[in-house]
Amino acid sequence: MMKTNIIPITFLQILICLNLLGQKYDVKIYPTMPQPKDSVSIELSAPNLTNTNNKMFLQFSSSNFYEMPQSLEMNRSGDKWWVKFQLPFYANYSSFYITDENKELIIRPTDTTHYEIFVYENGKLKEGNYLAKGYSTAIQNRNSQQLWEQQMKNFLIEKRNYPNNYENNLKILQFQMQKASNPKEHENLRKQALQVIERKFRSAPTSDGNLNKVTMGFLILGEKSKVDSIRNVVINEFPSSKLGISYKLNKVLHNTDTVETLDNINQLLRLKNNDNQHAFQEAYVYLFKYHLNKGEVEEAKKYFPLILEEQENPYTWRTYLEYVDLLLEKNTLLDKAEFLNSLVLENISEYPVSLVRFFPETGHLRSFVADRDQKISEINAEVLLRKGVIELKKGNLDKGKDLIERNIKLTQSKEILLYVAKLSRDIGLKEQESHSLHNAYLLFPYDQEIKSLLIESLLKANNDQSSIQNYFSNLDKQWKSEYFISLDKKITKGKSFPKELSIQDMKGNNITASDLKGKVVVVDLWATWCLPCLASFPYVNQVYLKYKDNPEVMFLMLNTGSGNSFEDARNWFKKNKHYSFPVYYNNDKKLNNKLEVNSIPTTFLLDPSGNIVFKKIGSEGEKILQDLDAMIEYVLQNRHLNLK
Repeated sequence: MMKTNIIPITFLQILICLNLLGQKYDVKIYPTMPQPKDSVSIELSAPNLTNTNNKMFLQFSSSNFYEMPQSLEMNRSGDKWWVKFQLPFYANYSSFYITDENKELIIRPTDTTHYEIFVYENGKLKEGNYLAKGYSTAIQNRNSQQLWEQQMKNFLIEKRNYPNNYENNLKILQFQMQKASNPKEHENLRKQALQVIERKFRSAPTSDGNLNKVTMGFLILGEKSKVDSIRNVVINEFPSSKLGISYKLNKVLHNTDTVETLDNINQLLRLKNNDNQHAFQEAYVYLFKYHLNKGEVEEAKKYFPLILEEQENPYTWRTYLEYVDLLLEKNTLLDKAEFLNSLVLENISEYPVSLVRFFPETGHLRSFVADRDQKISEINAEVLLRKGVIELKKGNLDKGKDLIERNIKLTQSKEILLYVAKLSRDIGLKEQESHSLHNAYLLFPYDQEIKSLLIESLLKANNDQSSIQNYFSNLDKQWKSEYFISLDKKITKGKSFPKELSIQDMKGNNITASDLKGKVVVVDLWATWCLPCLASFPYVNQVYLKYKDNPEVMFLMLNTGSGNSFEDARNWFKKNKHYSFPVYYNNDKKLNNKLEVNSIPTTFLLDPSGNIVFKKIGSEGEKILQDLDAMIEYVLQNRHLNLK
């Protein structure tokens, strides 16, 4: 059979036409056969949108363009919008659609497909394109009843093009296992899949990059127990290899018996040679910290040169800062702390301000961060604060105080602010202590430790309860007013929450749009299987408790009904009575589409007229406390905001 090495003309023809809501849009994608590092141009022609002032955006729905933003604003010339970008050197398949800034208009080929860019090398479709397209199918048509079949179709095309694609072959076998008609067939397919993984392992058994792919293979099959097993194979068959030593050392360092750990480390060190010497760094770190904690400073110093990384990576500077903090905590080897801190300052741009991925083929890849410069500036301030602390500990009070005063407002780190406050208290700098706690509270107003320390500091300064209450009232106004400036830019205009609802409370009572009218409503979409959703609940509950007696505020903790039944939601509610907020269940299977929700948790803030003021995607842990509180207060203070 002839191999399929071309892209379906439907998607990479130079001119793509579609009819959406009776309107015609033309999208051009060129070049038609882009290669990694090529510049790709996307052009939208829409004469019927000539009178609009809305900005248009190209939105990647799936891609491996990690260092690029997910959304690209398009340039405009008359009735045409265009954007140009360079494919990264590791580029593979991507899919996208085009939307206006409010996502009222979504332009795509059909209701179930997105535009697609396939990537070539030397005129041939690059390996992995159809594998990636298979994964993307779940995003392009997430409500499909034949999703697995559609994915399988793409995996089979990939296999025809690249029969040795390891991950693709496992995905095909996984699909066949799920469709097996009987246990015997299932087990035969499982054995085939395990043989594929075994061959991959034996191709480079001591390569950590290869072992990552082997581990990934086991996870695809749901064979988590095999992950530890394969590591034991490496340990037993290749005990002196770098990877074998790393796996052994990982086990040793998880032992809680210090005496056994030290003995095992010494035994492993006897296996050290030129090929595996870099595997021992974690052992040196353990010994360095062990001797520091024992107060054996001279012994710790012997290991200091060995904990410095020969091959720097994006995490090096975070690791060095941990060492700096440990030395400051122990109040020893301040010259070493100063040296490490200076290394971080010299290389601050390498600090990982975003998710960092590592692939053997590409090295470290940083995800795109829109405010990267700002984040680096904040980290720089943290490092300079540590420098100020070192100066204070060395007795250089004026230099230390100056560094702290100049950088304290720029840092976002609770830990360093508390550290500066406690150190300032210990050496009698009361004003600096209060200043540090003041700034810490503005960043983390829900943190009880910060609040308690600040109250203690104010009482020592002879403030009475009334003045302290006014002080905190003013602080709350200050942090919220600063939040409001950023929230002004995040308002969602022109979107209303659906009027026709199919929502029940846990007693089976229906909730209608009239129940929401006249209130500021927090709509939090969740499911029992969504771990980030559940992780956010302690914080959401704290904010709920603050507003539960306010008749103008309503919390709608809405189980999406995706992968959950009403009984699932109710059983969860019964088992989690420690949460005070009420729980609801959604029966409208089209609600996510109506709200353009692609992932949960997603939170909406509605004004009293039912307009969506804010849409927040994802969970950021403790930061939820301030974000949600500020958004509620913002909408309460702007009830008559024109959102049309």
